[in-house]
Amino acid sequence: MERLNPSQEMAVRHFGKPLLVVAGAGSGKTKTLAHKVEFLIKEKGIRPDRILALTFTNKAGKEIRERVKGVVGMDLPWSGTFHSVALRLLRERGREVGISHDFSILSEGDRDQLIRKIAQSMGLKEELLKAYISKRIEDMQEAEESELEKAFQQYLRLIREMNLLDFGCLMLYLHKLLRLSPSIRESFDFILVDEFQDTNTVQYEIIRRLSNPNICVVGDPNQCIYEWRFARPDNLLRFREDFQCDVIKLEYNYRSKPYIIHVANAILGASQAQWRELVPFLRPVRQGEEKPVIRRFEKEEEEAVWIAQKIREFLSVYKPSQIAVLVRVGYITEPIERALYNLKIPYKVVGAVRFFERAEVRDALSFLRFLINTRDRISFSRALSIATHGLGDKAIERIVELGKGDCWEGSILALKDLPQSKAVSLYSFLQRLSKLRKNLQDYPLAFEEFLQEIDFWSYLEESYKKGEERQENVRELLRYLRQKHTEGYSLEEVLREIGFLLEQEEEEGAVRIMTIHASKGLEFNVVFLPRLEEGILPHEKALEAQEELEEELRLFYVAITRAKDLLFMSYTRSSKRPSRFLSYIPKNLLDLSFFAKKKTSYMPELKSPYRIKVGDRVRHEVFGEGVVLSLEDSRAAVEFKAGRKTIHTAFLKPVV
Repeated sequence: MERLNPSQEMAVRHFGKPLLVVAGAGSGKTKTLAHKVEFLIKEKGIRPDRILALTFTNKAGKEIRERVKGVVGMDLPWSGTFHSVALRLLRERGREVGISHDFSILSEGDRDQLIRKIAQSMGLKEELLKAYISKRIEDMQEAEESELEKAFQQYLRLIREMNLLDFGCLMLYLHKLLRLSPSIRESFDFILVDEFQDTNTVQYEIIRRLSNPNICVVGDPNQCIYEWRFARPDNLLRFREDFQCDVIKLEYNYRSKPYIIHVANAILGASQAQWRELVPFLRPVRQGEEKPVIRRFEKEEEEAVWIAQKIREFLSVYKPSQIAVLVRVGYITEPIERALYNLKIPYKVVGAVRFFERAEVRDALSFLRFLINTRDRISFSRALSIATHGLGDKAIERIVELGKGDCWEGSILALKDLPQSKAVSLYSFLQRLSKLRKNLQDYPLAFEEFLQEIDFWSYLEESYKKGEERQENVRELLRYLRQKHTEGYSLEEVLREIGFLLEQEEEEGAVRIMTIHASKGLEFNVVFLPRLEEGILPHEKALEAQEELEEELRLFYVAITRAKDLLFMSYTRSSKRPSRFLSYIPKNLLDLSFFAKKKTSYMPELKSPYRIKVGDRVRHEVFGEGVVLSLEDSRAAVEFKAGRKTIHTAFLKPVV
């Protein structure tokens, strides 16, 4: 126990009453959990197989088991994710809710295909049905009298007939099992739940039915970044109310240097969330005088080159894997990947496909690759399948044969051989390609027009999940082409450069590029946060609702607290304005030497040019007109038709 600080020791020794541990970022949460298990086994005499430890990822479950084994020398047989524990209990006792012990797990791809078929058969939108199924299972929403409910019941019936369960249904049937067989709770003498802020409604109800007074849940509402997956950070408040629990805060941060912690605290201080009183004020343990650096750039390419150059400097001190570039959206990684490649810095895009390997980017490039090399049968086949209908493998074989390998010549010769409808489709495709081919001197503009003509944007929407994100990636490709054209690159040279980028192998000893979501639970010595701009972070989809803006703010907090030694934040003038979140950080906490050298002001200082008062009618570009109800510093509570919103006054204009 001498290795624990007072609040950690208090959490470890607490027993006999429900406990909520609010663990700030980097506060030694896993270490505390491992020592708590040691306390339960050694001092309270609880057998390891009578302790249930629930986690949200296999990695977290493995880490806790390894820590416990190192501390106690014993394994925890009931430590794992919600889904793995549900799987085990339903295998053992599923017959009590009508489930065979030998059921299989439905893969995500097969689940999507089944939902698609049901939606099509009932004339429903696939995305609407998916969202409804998630709400019914994960958020435990009441049934509606609707076609969506009928489709949901059909989905449940079909997977049960096939002796299948998806991951959501594992939770659904575990909850049902606990409701019908409450004696299961007697199997455990103590329950630990990690990352409690990420629990959804059905998981909360499972915990409630499993629990006895010996329960400890650990979480941090400021690290809840999955509300779009129905995570409910207010479950921490529900737990406090339902269980009348004690609350212990872990506030000492062992990860980051002081100024990084001060910046993180400033971000937390801007939160308007209902659980503000639960938030731990982080206290730094480490020493260091380095302030987070902030920079402004005119263009994304300048920012990317600066990041790559700084990383090259740090490689004399840190391993590549100790450096990370964290982004809010995947489409902004392309210039960064290119800059790292040009400086021969190994990098790895974690949890995502590298930019030019993404399917939608390869789809778009297939047309250009074919025009540059008409013998490229792979690109021709891909392009043909996107832009035409009814031309399958046999037709392509015939085209290749007629053209003696040249697919362009073969297509022209094949027009007289094909049935009329296929010939018309192929002729239209060749006509549009010919137009593009004639205008390759201005390839970015010509290509953009070509994609519009073949309705490529609708193709992406219909062919892929997250169609909007796919479209954004292709728009980033077009931006890249415009940039290369401005720099004087021919199309052949651009495609050659892309080929070189794709040849680079991902290495373990590589700089990490990842989304902020993927970085949760990780830490790096050096962290770069590029493109901190309105519409990126906060994301443009979050600008319409205060709750979504709060989640974006928490995402920024998570990104900041990944950094151990050095933090670099930057933005460009590509967007309308820098992120409003930067204005929440006091200037004295930041290294603003860049602005001093340039003799320019630090733009994120958000100030309204108007004197807005309580009672004023104001206009917001998203919510329209409203009335100011109250003012606190620079934040106004405004009543709009869409409801009450809290907004920085810089985003409001008086209605004259």
